[in-house]
Amino acid sequence: MFHDYYLRGPDRDTVRAGLLAAGLTVELLGDDGQPQRVPADGVSITSPGEISTGGEWDAEGNIITPPTPVPGWHTNLRLVRLLTEAELAHVGAWILDPAPTTPYRVWA
Repeated sequence: MFHDYYLRGPDRDTVRAGLLAAGLTVELLGDDGQPQRVPADGVSITSPGEISTGGEWDAEGNIITPPTPVPGWHTNLRLVRLLTEAELAHVGAWILDPAPTTPYRVWA
């Protein structure tokens, strides 16, 4: 059983810092010797990032009505367990409740 969380934080860097502080991501040295952030064990992460809704285009692909940006930086988490209280202290305020009924990106 998986536990999915849809987050909307203020911006990319703040969300990345919160995930690291929560221990949901960890920094490892890559093959090039540079630090890389990867999901912690039992955590899957996908970041649609900045998303928009709506919009209308004509048959040639020209914008008739521009899409509306949704504020914030969007990140989806999938865990094999519930978030802990310590993790929630870092990312809990960003959890969308209720979760989107039609998420921008879903797990396959």
